[in-house]
Amino acid sequence: MSASREKKSRQESLAGGYVDPRTKREKDEQAKDRRTNALYIAVAVIFVIVGIVVTVANSKVIERKADALTIGNETYTAADVSYFYNNIYSSFVSKNSYYLSAYGLDTTKSLKEQSCPINDGTWYDYFRDQAITSMTSYSLLAQKAEAEGFDGSEAVEQSVQDTFADLDTAAASAGYTRAQYIKAVCGPLVNEKVFERNIRMMALAQAYSSSYADSLSYTAEEVQAAYDADPKSYQSADIEYILFTSAAGDDATDEEKAELLEQAKQKAETALSRYAQGETFDAIGEDMEGTYAHIGYAENGASDMLTWAFDDARQEGDTTVAANGEKGYYAVLFHSRSRNDYHTVSVRHILVDSEDKANELLQQYNDGEKTEDAFAALAVANSTDPGSASNGGLYSNIYKGEMVPSFEDWCFDPARQSGDTGIVESSNGYHVMYFVETNPQPYWYYKADLDLKNDAYDEWYAGITDGVEAEQLSGMKYVG
Repeated sequence: MSASREKKSRQESLAGGYVDPRTKREKDEQAKDRRTNALYIAVAVIFVIVGIVVTVANSKVIERKADALTIGNETYTAADVSYFYNNIYSSFVSKNSYYLSAYGLDTTKSLKEQSCPINDGTWYDYFRDQAITSMTSYSLLAQKAEAEGFDGSEAVEQSVQDTFADLDTAAASAGYTRAQYIKAVCGPLVNEKVFERNIRMMALAQAYSSSYADSLSYTAEEVQAAYDADPKSYQSADIEYILFTSAAGDDATDEEKAELLEQAKQKAETALSRYAQGETFDAIGEDMEGTYAHIGYAENGASDMLTWAFDDARQEGDTTVAANGEKGYYAVLFHSRSRNDYHTVSVRHILVDSEDKANELLQQYNDGEKTEDAFAALAVANSTDPGSASNGGLYSNIYKGEMVPSFEDWCFDPARQSGDTGIVESSNGYHVMYFVETNPQPYWYYKADLDLKNDAYDEWYAGITDGVEAEQLSGMKYVG
């Protein structure tokens, strides 16, 4: 399960630089997550990192002070870049542990010898480029903060203290000293001095970024104006559809593909004819062996079906046949379109593979302190959801249509109250649920306000980073 989030690519490259100031709880969670992003301390990751460290050590890569990268007015060593490189590598392995084989990534082999399907280069190239991108963001923000005399000392010192506290706890659990653990996690070029130098730079960038984000505020009139300027971005359509696929194989000729696609279109037209004669969409879909769905909260998009559903001329009861690219056709029934006046919700969950395990964990929670923090700790230790486990199982501001139906049914139950718990079964497994809160703002308002803030942030961020390219120096050969 994964949650889509606005401006995701920018937020990932900044590792959480934008903080929604709506609640202190969310801000605290994001701050904790940023520390986790800076230091992947899960013991399971250590063994992956140690494997890489041994390879590097055997290659006698010890040129810690070699200049490797220039960003703006600052030059960074191979050790500095290695900190980011190994951090991003371990992040990827941790978050995608279930899918590494599908990616073709073998953690026991040299990354320089493995092709990466993401960038048409090697996996080494991919993680190096990601490290440079991340480092560039942090460096330029930190340089701008210093140039403007930004005082983030309190936040920086707190972040450094918290990160070292987390580090020492993890090191002790693994039976390592602090120095040993830093090398195991960050690579042999990174010592405590290098480690602290980089977490300080990151903390300053984050404090500066958060200070600007927190300063953004919009009146109700401004938010309403944003809605009025683009209402369809804050509306949902209620539609039913039946999808008929062409089922053309990879080895089919162009003529065969065209014939199968035409057959799918004819089925969609037949479905609409049967609907016009009084049959229901779900019954037609089952009888004709199409894929039926009723989407109560379909958001606007570029597909033929959604473009049609969000057309101003649309009226209740309208039907159409819409192409699904070259894969098939939809028979579509339009019910309504309206502003998203419902309220999003925030929940925590623990995903497990059996009902017995779910009941056991819920009992552990009920026998303990029965707090949100206690539930979050159980999620970190037990959840198999790669999208939320490291963050205590938290999904913030879930909107309708984002999650699987049974999960959403529990979340959006009108009787739901903060602190409610339960167990939900879905196609993903069993979810031990904890209800955090309902957003006091309707979804359309929350999203329009967030879009205004994101647009302002992006403009501010672009003013700092646009046109600045990192220059790779000879010391880059010692990274990875």
